[in-house]
Amino acid sequence: MQRIAWIVIVMACASTLRADWPQFRGGPALSHASHANVPLQWNNDTRIAWRTPLPGAGWSQPIVVGDRIFVTTAVSPSGGRPSGMMGGVMSLSTWGMGSAPSEPIEWQVLCLDRPSGRVQWSKTIANAKPKYGKHASNTFATETPCATADTVFAFFGATGTLVALGHDGTEHWRRDLGPQPIQNQFGTGSSPLLHVDAAGKTRLFIQLYNEENDSLLCLDAATGTDLWRAAGPKGTSWSTPVVWDNAGSPEVVTAGQGRVTAYALDSGIERWRFGGIDTSFACSVIADAEGIYFGTSSPGSKAPAYALARGCTGDVSLAKGQTQGGPVLWSKTKCGAGMPSPVVVGDHLYFLDKLAVCFDKRTGVEKYRKRLPSGSTAVGSPLVVGDRIYLVNERGSTTVLQAGPEFKVLAENPLGGSDEIFWATPAIADDAILIRSTAALYCIK
Repeated sequence: MQRIAWIVIVMACASTLRADWPQFRGGPALSHASHANVPLQWNNDTRIAWRTPLPGAGWSQPIVVGDRIFVTTAVSPSGGRPSGMMGGVMSLSTWGMGSAPSEPIEWQVLCLDRPSGRVQWSKTIANAKPKYGKHASNTFATETPCATADTVFAFFGATGTLVALGHDGTEHWRRDLGPQPIQNQFGTGSSPLLHVDAAGKTRLFIQLYNEENDSLLCLDAATGTDLWRAAGPKGTSWSTPVVWDNAGSPEVVTAGQGRVTAYALDSGIERWRFGGIDTSFACSVIADAEGIYFGTSSPGSKAPAYALARGCTGDVSLAKGQTQGGPVLWSKTKCGAGMPSPVVVGDHLYFLDKLAVCFDKRTGVEKYRKRLPSGSTAVGSPLVVGDRIYLVNERGSTTVLQAGPEFKVLAENPLGGSDEIFWATPAIADDAILIRSTAALYCIK
């Protein structure tokens, strides 16, 4: 009898520890999956639990709640799919010469069964011709949805449609926030953010940073009604907000055109700002219990990176010629930031792309700068599983690095066909990693 009771307790604990991945980068842990048991090695012939073809195109990250996986996509009658990095560079859209498509796009939310990968339902959210175009390497469904235990929230910046659905696909509410006019018609990318406070109130944040507007919306997730709106100078950004505990004060932090700004979670009042950054953000900021860290780059930029300690308030921008001061622990140029968001593991901060660049997070001392084995561009954000860092490049190869001050590659895992491109950030679900390509969603266990 005692043995049976012990088995029941262990099974209950295992169920409690079952981890969801409910929003971009997993939520508050920001790309960390501490309880996961993801494989170290795989390829097209081993450890593929299932592969589910996906209609249309999308760079949104799959999210996981219980036994459901949610993913968004944009379906075009012509069936076009996004280009990789080189194809995008060669496209006229890179030079701001793109145009809106002449055919309607069908924006969908899909629900998959987690154990089998079977599509349980799909829901068309909008069907219309986009007002604006996109970059050849972007999609019309790049924003990652987010979810609670009973509701999934999807935002499509191309139409400005925000919708809340039950896990069975039933629509609860929707908002029309208007199409987003993005710089050079490169297309949208900022994902919604969910936050549940200590009292159980769930807030939904939508970042609308574009060429005509600069608004951060805080909505009541249950009803979709505004709680507050914070406005600033206009300018495009593709980053996703984060919630940061700044010395006991929870804040929502956004990265916009040339600046990073923090707002009080409950009121939207500006708490602090850091300006003087020479470009906008394609990646998002990262934070831990000690500080907040961010870097960015674009053609012509100095590719700066910054580390700020907790306790920021007011204008904490550096004066011209300064590299540190006040809460700014350090700043660097040529940081190695690209489109993947950085990660922080223990004492170290990592920027990953074709290169892996590691800094001491407190001092900014560079520990290493190494080219990754595949030499291919990575766009999706890395994930941290225990003391390993997983990064999927656009060819579908996942490099696994040992976290720490020394560069050590643990594995290089190929995946997919030669015609598949991998730009979406992967997701973690207990003992599985979910990796999305232009053609399919893979489950590796």
